[in-house]
Amino acid sequence: MIQSPVKASRSFLGGIRAAFAFAGLLLAFIATPQAHAEELSALAKIRQSGVLKVALYKNFAPFSHDGRGVDVDLAQALAAKLGVKVSPLWFEADENMEDDLRNMVWKGHYLGYGPADVMMHAPIDPAYMAKVDRVKFFAPYHRERYAVARRLDVLPTLDNFEPFEKLGLGVEGDTLAATVMLSADGGRYRNTIRTYRTAGEAVEALKSGAVAAVMAQQGELEGGLAGDARMAIDLPPHPILQKRQWALGLAVKKQSDDLAQALQAAINEMVADGSLKAIMQRHGVTHRQP
Repeated sequence: MIQSPVKASRSFLGGIRAAFAFAGLLLAFIATPQAHAEELSALAKIRQSGVLKVALYKNFAPFSHDGRGVDVDLAQALAAKLGVKVSPLWFEADENMEDDLRNMVWKGHYLGYGPADVMMHAPIDPAYMAKVDRVKFFAPYHRERYAVARRLDVLPTLDNFEPFEKLGLGVEGDTLAATVMLSADGGRYRNTIRTYRTAGEAVEALKSGAVAAVMAQQGELEGGLAGDARMAIDLPPHPILQKRQWALGLAVKKQSDDLAQALQAAINEMVADGSLKAIMQRHGVTHRQP
């Protein structure tokens, strides 16, 4: 929580030295606790409050949705290692990552909530990180990529996109997968592309048979299908989508060095002892080392 500065007024009593000295002592008594509070580090403030405020995306199964997911369990484990409790701060993805970072990491939302102490599922990309000077990115814990989930009875193999001239392909709107597929091969697949609000909705359409395949982030497909034997998940037969992979980690305010160090150490322990992998398996996701 960002504290408001203390506003103090001073009354000068001319001609009475004792009264002046008393006022000075009183000001020192008032200011010292405040100065001490301002000197507390990010980690010390969290331990003093007993709460780690964690920013979590809404509607992002299997990572964070309806109070559960990989990132939810991971946040709880990280808080436990700091000796505090979790206070989740749920938020909807904004227009771009810069908005999410401003609202949830370094400033707070204009509607009055945030910022959090740490944000889950932040991009760990050197070029991007260099442009964002108010945020510290660290502790990559998973590597994500695009994949295609398909119904085996309809598509036993998928070597190229040609089947989608006739068969429906589900994608989440306003994603790289949607952009690529709408323009691929001169727009040959525009008539069969089905756009959904979320990857989860696209997966449900796949389960019901409304589409023959879905292209989305692999973690979302794995969690949504949860080992459904009717389906297969493969990398998409497209060089751009196969190459596009990215690491995911944590983000805190730039000056929160000690908090970042403590959380990095906690992630390292969870990777070493297998507990991070176990959390992901519990939600149907294959852990991919960044």
